[in-house]
Amino acid sequence: MNVFKKTHKRKPLLLLCAMLLLSLSPANLFAHEPIFGLGPHVVFKGGFGIETEYAKELLAGVNELESTTSLRTEIMYGATGNLAVTLSAPTIFGHKTGNGTESSSGIGDISLRTKYRFWRDDKPGIQDAAAVIIGIKLPTGDYESTPPLGSGSTDVLFALAAARESRRWYYFGNVRYRLNSKGNTIRFGNRFFADAAFGVRPWLTEYLKPDLVVMVELNWEAMQPNKIDNQIVANSGGDQLFLSPGIFFTLRNWAIKGGLQIPLLQKLNGLQRETNYRYALAIELHV
Repeated sequence: MNVFKKTHKRKPLLLLCAMLLLSLSPANLFAHEPIFGLGPHVVFKGGFGIETEYAKELLAGVNELESTTSLRTEIMYGATGNLAVTLSAPTIFGHKTGNGTESSSGIGDISLRTKYRFWRDDKPGIQDAAAVIIGIKLPTGDYESTPPLGSGSTDVLFALAAARESRRWYYFGNVRYRLNSKGNTIRFGNRFFADAAFGVRPWLTEYLKPDLVVMVELNWEAMQPNKIDNQIVANSGGDQLFLSPGIFFTLRNWAIKGGLQIPLLQKLNGLQRETNYRYALAIELHV
């Protein structure tokens, strides 16, 4: 009889522990967001998400070859359970060959973003969410270096992101609009981005076990022409479409993610360098 009473008293505690482990599962601790797009997820109130990303882009054409490598650190802070603030600071390494060889390195343009998740709907094994994102990019990079380390302008970002996630499948979508201001003598054209991503977890794992999600994205960029003294620059603007396979590997509150952007379509105005490829590899920690 005494044994039964002791076991009975432990049931609420065991239930609480089980609920805690479920809430701290990799799927909740680490949102498997797109690598090149944006998702609606935020960190918990008072929590931090810290990410270090290594990325590279290679442009070729017009008898020139230009590569840009960046080492970016992002820190996200959970102001509330649905509102997060992110600081992004890159270090840029540029290299250009054509009529000679030129290189530059230094801090790039620092960005600040706020993300508000205004909708979340939890069902058994499924979570739907949507968020609005507003950001600003500051002209901290040296625009006059060759290649330039920043745009020389203060730009504003507006975005809307949504997702559906389950134990097996992931679906993401977002639209972004970047409003560019005039920097020095040039005003870069505004940019519109649209991204769709699909992911699958090949093996369903338990808590504390390594977790892998394989993703593929479609990333579209529409660029308006640049202007100098209110005159349109002929060799600027256009559209690009990328196919982007990637992976997202997590272990508890650590994650490694990486992806490659492969150009499917590049319809650029006039004579411009085209993108050969882009890739990114990042390590992320939530605390």
